[in-house]
Amino acid sequence: MDAVALLQVGSAALLNLGFTWLVGTWFVRRWLPVSSVTGDWLIGLRRHDTAAIVLTIVASTAALWAATAVMAGVPLADAGGMFWTMLITSAHGHAGCIAIAVMFLLLGVRGVGKGSRATEGLALLLLVAFAATRASMGHAGEEGWWTGPHVAETMHLFAIAVWTGAVIVSAGYALRPLRVQALESAATDHYLDHMSQAAMVAVIAIVATGIYSAWHRVGSSEHLLHTQYGYTLLAKVGLVLGAIALGGYNKFIGLPAAARSAAGIAVVRRVLQIEAVLLLGALAAAAYLTVQQPPAAM
Repeated sequence: MDAVALLQVGSAALLNLGFTWLVGTWFVRRWLPVSSVTGDWLIGLRRHDTAAIVLTIVASTAALWAATAVMAGVPLADAGGMFWTMLITSAHGHAGCIAIAVMFLLLGVRGVGKGSRATEGLALLLLVAFAATRASMGHAGEEGWWTGPHVAETMHLFAIAVWTGAVIVSAGYALRPLRVQALESAATDHYLDHMSQAAMVAVIAIVATGIYSAWHRVGSSEHLLHTQYGYTLLAKVGLVLGAIALGGYNKFIGLPAAARSAAGIAVVRRVLQIEAVLLLGALAAAAYLTVQQPPAAM
């Protein structure tokens, strides 16, 4: 993999990670009863959100730099002189600028917002707008905005962010032992129940939109089994299926045990940590797909 492709994949992976975290923390705020959320919770979430927004902005800029090199057919070091031209003259550049502007707006919302219904509603709209803009910049956007592929990809990106974000934020932040101890038992049960329901809805959306997008981009089983794009897509599907299996374990075995004891919550968190690793692998595979041409487009 050359330097340009490496930057494309790396920036896409970091961008996906930042966006996923932001969607996850938005839902965490909804699932925790207001009476159970302390100042420490909100300060911690706001600090992590700020880091995720900055990461997403930097990764988006790096992705645009790599795109400039690809469009101009030059090395990364020579792309600087054409960077501004790409931004103002191409649809890809326009979409990239919109995506970055959306993140700056979200930074402002998270910086001044106090968790009111209005600011949280605006934050959600900005996250959906970011997903739609990112979808327009990939293979799904080649036919234009609000076409079947673009809508499916927007839904797919947001559903993945809901599921993966919920798992990552829960395993790495919300269900840490000290944080769980600060919550009432009913609040923890409420959180886990809503997380499970959201993950189930997201998985259904992921499967439905994923099948549609795979059919649209791969075209046939032969392409799926005999192209690098197909192999990468199968690896992503395998990781997602593994994560679904772990999510099923938590839903039907882990969560009932968590409702009975702190030890059960610890088991749920360990399963979520493994699930998070698989989903991060799926995000990495999705980033790698961005530098490959879909077989149906060849």
